[in-house]
Amino acid sequence: MNKLTLPKNPHKGLKIFCKTCRVDNNKCRHYDRQVYRVRIHIPGTKHGVKSVFLEAVNYNDAILECAHIEKELIKNGFEKNKQTYSEDLTDYCIGDAVVKYREYMSGESKFAHLKKNVSQGHIDESVRFCWKFIENLSLTKNIKRTRPTDIKTEDVSNFYIWSEKNYSPKTFNKCFIAVRALFEFLIEIEDIDMKNPFRKFITKAATPPSIDTITEDEFNKILTAVDTFNPFITLGGKGEKKNMFRPYLKDGFKLFLLTGGRREEVVDLKWSDIFSTPQGVKLFIIDNLKVKRMKKDNKECKKYIGINVDLEDFLIELGMNEKIGTDEYILYPNRTSTTKTIMTDLSRGFSHYKEGAGIKKDISLSNLRKTYLTWHHQVLGDDTGLVSSHSTTQVLEKYYLDPKVLTAVEISALKVRVFGKKMTKTSRRNKKGPTI
Repeated sequence: MNKLTLPKNPHKGLKIFCKTCRVDNNKCRHYDRQVYRVRIHIPGTKHGVKSVFLEAVNYNDAILECAHIEKELIKNGFEKNKQTYSEDLTDYCIGDAVVKYREYMSGESKFAHLKKNVSQGHIDESVRFCWKFIENLSLTKNIKRTRPTDIKTEDVSNFYIWSEKNYSPKTFNKCFIAVRALFEFLIEIEDIDMKNPFRKFITKAATPPSIDTITEDEFNKILTAVDTFNPFITLGGKGEKKNMFRPYLKDGFKLFLLTGGRREEVVDLKWSDIFSTPQGVKLFIIDNLKVKRMKKDNKECKKYIGINVDLEDFLIELGMNEKIGTDEYILYPNRTSTTKTIMTDLSRGFSHYKEGAGIKKDISLSNLRKTYLTWHHQVLGDDTGLVSSHSTTQVLEKYYLDPKVLTAVEISALKVRVFGKKMTKTSRRNKKGPTI
C-alpha cells in the first residue's frame, strides 16, 4: 500500500489516522494501517465533532470526499440533533476487530478487567479460526473497508460451505464457535450495535475420537523396528533425507507407556522426582503442567505417578539405584536438544517406526498414554482420574478408555499392570541405529 501524505497546510480537519497507534499519526511507519480521517465541527456546539474515516487513498480524492461528507451532514442537520459527537472508536474494519479480540483475550486492552481465564493455546486457536473467516471473506469483499456491521448472512453461508469442505466435524464446530465468540466480544464488550451473524448455525455431528490402545505384541514390534527398520525418510522434491533415529527412542517409548504421562512431563522427568511413602511405595511427584497453565496462578499443583513393578524394573535398568535423588534427567541425560525438540523427535520417531513395524492401526505416541490409563482403569475404576490428572470420569470414557479392554474377564483380579501382566523384557541394544 502507498504511503498516505498531507501537504504543509492540509484541508481543515483532515488527518492521517493510524489504526495500530490508534491516533492521528502521519510519522509512524504502519503504512498499511493508515487511513484518511476528517473531523468536522458541528455548528452550535463547543466541542462537538463528527469523525469519519475516508475511503480515499490519495490527498486529492480525500478532499473531494470531505466536501461530499460535509455537504451530506449539513443537509441532514448533522443527523438532525445537535448532540455532541466524539470519535467513533468502534468504526474499524473486520481485520482490526480480530486484532482487538486477541488483545482482549490476552488481557492487553482497556478491558483487561473482563479478561477470561483461557490458555494461550485457546487464544491462538480462536484467532486462527477468525483469520480463516476473514481470508474467506476477502474472496468477495474488500476486507480493509468491511466493518463488522457489514457482515451479512451470505458471508456466514459462504464460510459455512467452505468449512464443511475443509474441516472435520469437530474442527468445524470449534471454528464456528470461535468466530461467534468474536462477534459476541464486539457486541457485548466493544458495544457495537449489531446482531451476531454467527448466532445461529447447525453444528456437525462429530465422530468420537479413536481410543485405540496398543497391544504388547504391537509395542514390541515397534521397539524391534527401531533396531532394524531403515531410519531415513525422503523430504520434498529434492530428495533430501532425514534420519528419524534417536538413541533415546526406545527408552522414551517405554517411559511413556509405563508412566502414562504427557510429552513434556515424561521428557523432563528427573531422578529427584522420585519419592517413597512411609509404606515404601515409590512414586513420581511432578508439576501438573496442564492444570497449572489453566489456573494461571502461583499455587502448587502436583501430579502423582505410581511406580509399579514394570516401571521400577525399567528404572533400575536405567540406573535408578545409583542416580536416585540427583537432578539428572531420566531420559537422554546428556541432552543437547531442547525439551520441545525431544518431544517432536519422539512423536515423529514413533510414527515412523510404527509404519516400519507394519502396524496399520491409526495410532500415535499419545496412544501409549491411552493404553496406560485403560489398564489402570480396570483396577482403580473412577479413581483413575487421580493418576491421569483428569477431573471427570466422562473425559476418560470419551477419550482414553478402550472398551475392548474393559470387557476382560475377572477385572477385579487384575493388578495395575500395562497389558495386564508382567512385561517381557526387551533389549536396549543398538544405540547408533540401523544404516541404509
